[in-house]
Amino acid sequence: MINKLIKLAKEKDISLEVCTFKSEQYNIATLNSELIEFNIPKLTEYTIKAIYDGKTTYLSTEKIDNPEKIINEIINDIHLKDNDNKNRLCENDFQIDADRINKIDINHIKEELFKLNKYYHEKYNFIVNAEFHVGYKKIIRMIDNEEHHMKDSYSYYSMYLSISAKKSDVTKSEYITIYDREFNIEKVKEELDKLVKKLELSFDAESIKTVKGNVLIDNYALYKILNKFINSFYSKQLDMKISPFAGKLGKKIFSDKINIVEEPLNENFIINRHFDTEGSLTYNKEIVKNGVFNTSFNTIEYAIKNNEKPTGNSGMVSNFYIKPGNKSYDELITVMNNGIIINNVEGTHSGINLYTGDISLQSTGYLVQNGKIIKPLDMIILQTNIFELLSNVIEIGSDFKEFGMNCSSSSILVYDITVSGNL
Repeated sequence: MINKLIKLAKEKDISLEVCTFKSEQYNIATLNSELIEFNIPKLTEYTIKAIYDGKTTYLSTEKIDNPEKIINEIINDIHLKDNDNKNRLCENDFQIDADRINKIDINHIKEELFKLNKYYHEKYNFIVNAEFHVGYKKIIRMIDNEEHHMKDSYSYYSMYLSISAKKSDVTKSEYITIYDREFNIEKVKEELDKLVKKLELSFDAESIKTVKGNVLIDNYALYKILNKFINSFYSKQLDMKISPFAGKLGKKIFSDKINIVEEPLNENFIINRHFDTEGSLTYNKEIVKNGVFNTSFNTIEYAIKNNEKPTGNSGMVSNFYIKPGNKSYDELITVMNNGIIINNVEGTHSGINLYTGDISLQSTGYLVQNGKIIKPLDMIILQTNIFELLSNVIEIGSDFKEFGMNCSSSSILVYDITVSGNL
């Protein structure tokens, strides 16, 4: 049907390309000792890129069984366009040598989740709910136009772990999501142990007076902040001046210690992507080098506009991170001596201003004195901006961790940062 659609488009003088995304998921979830979810959804989505009369349009659909209707929709949509920005179709061919789809043993996973629920309820009497979700996803991506074909495939696990506890009529919850190539029960237990400890300590948390000093942003909190700024490195946002980095390409924006890379082809990561949704080949790149804004992301449209090559980032950024340092998390605490650890931030959708780079996020963490954690903190607010945060760098941690498909992080120790309290 794709070939029929492309052929019909050509008859109408339309250059057409189809990006096909096929996914098959296995979802299983337990709440305490009950199975609450088990399903295997399948989905096929098509993104159609069409160029006609010098104009480009996109159409997303789950069905392409009526090519005539699709072509009419494309023509009608293009007639409404007043944007004649230059564009083109994919000019590459690619097919992965090996099938990168892993196998899944759903019964084994179910049994392990039940064991986990039983273990944590028996070990910690303050736990009232333990909810564990495991998702396994198989992906096939293809790009097709009249002259070129690309295909890639991969699979991964996502594991959502949520714990609720109750003490003295107060209920609190903590959660984390783990991504991995395999279902690793030991890794799940390790993360759950950390989660339970963090949750138990949170019952004694309190606020502080507003301070300005050394702050250790742990890898999870920094990941949530960095992830929000990824789109700000795109040429589109820079050209439209809706990014805090607009006008700063080629200029120093952060500390010399900050090196930010995107490495979609790095095989040490859970997912490698060889081409983007437009069929542009991906490659590893330095976004910020020694604090200097070195490279922006762009699509084919903005590559043509700025006389550059496409960076393989249409619709995706993969394995974006600050290069880690040499000191462990515990060593960072020792170096900090006195200060505050931020171990989680909330409200990044409204607490981060993507025009100015300002950051104001409700946070939790710990008070540190003489290199020792003294007490847990909540009802505090991290107040800074992305330039101050990544310029006032003392050390970058070695505790690098993947938190998602597009962004990873280590912890970072910074100085002269404001944390507001309500005391």
